[in-house]
Amino acid sequence: MIEQLVGMLHEKARNRLWLISDLQQSIPENATMCMKTAVDDFKRLTLPCQYIFYLGDAVEGHDRAYIEEMTGMQFEKLDPLGVPVVYIIGNHDFDYYRHHKEKVGRVELPFYDAVKTHKGWYTGELQDFYFTLDMGEYAVVCLPDHAAQDGSWFTTHGEIHGDASAYPYGEREWKILSEKIKAWEKPVFTMGHYSFPGGNRQAQLQGRMLPLPDNVRIHFYGHAHIGDAVWAGKDCYRKLSMVDWQDIVQINVASLENFRGSAIRSAFLEIYEDGTYGVLFRNHTEGKWEEVYLVDTKPVR
Repeated sequence: MIEQLVGMLHEKARNRLWLISDLQQSIPENATMCMKTAVDDFKRLTLPCQYIFYLGDAVEGHDRAYIEEMTGMQFEKLDPLGVPVVYIIGNHDFDYYRHHKEKVGRVELPFYDAVKTHKGWYTGELQDFYFTLDMGEYAVVCLPDHAAQDGSWFTTHGEIHGDASAYPYGEREWKILSEKIKAWEKPVFTMGHYSFPGGNRQAQLQGRMLPLPDNVRIHFYGHAHIGDAVWAGKDCYRKLSMVDWQDIVQINVASLENFRGSAIRSAFLEIYEDGTYGVLFRNHTEGKWEEVYLVDTKPVR
């Protein structure tokens, strides 16, 4: 039944995004296998997408040669799809800098730095705690890890590292972002490497935005690899949760790897003709749809 249901949904979709996260490999051969599995399955689906949103941790480790090899491989696999890619920095993007910061001085994030100059890929500025995409009838707000270029502070895991007093965004700035989202008066999807409070492996720093305005429809995040009991604990298979104290769902899309996680996974967001939203969970390892979550649109207040 699920294949039949998904087929009918596809026919009614007027917008579609592919959401991927956490390839997170330090061994190029493993990374290539995982990415190839996901991309080959994506091709078989023949689903036109407006954008691919990559929610962080494209690489892992501090060996620059390996990082560069895996960066080139990901460009090679994703570019031929002809779909623009939006990249959101995650904690493992800082692995190289954290290991070599005494030598390099300034912040160097090899994958992010390559994305900044690669045609068809888009991301925010390193020091900014958010960036936005206006998609016409809806908007997307991206919440990356971020850093001072000189390395005086940077964020990972929802925490500020280095000189916390130099961090330029207090409670007020995060609340202003919420007010900006509300002022758009149209549906908004938020996307980041981490969940808000209420999700798996939540980021307290993002919690400064709460409560989210009512026009936020869904938050998508990575970081908590589905099936990884070591880091996600008892909730390791939880894909859907709510923002604390709010009727706003959070969707875990991780991960593109199946060494920590239990399968190579991603998700699709579809927006249908009547304004209903659908999140379709894809298991690329088995080449099947695992679950479908449908939510009716709510009026923007």
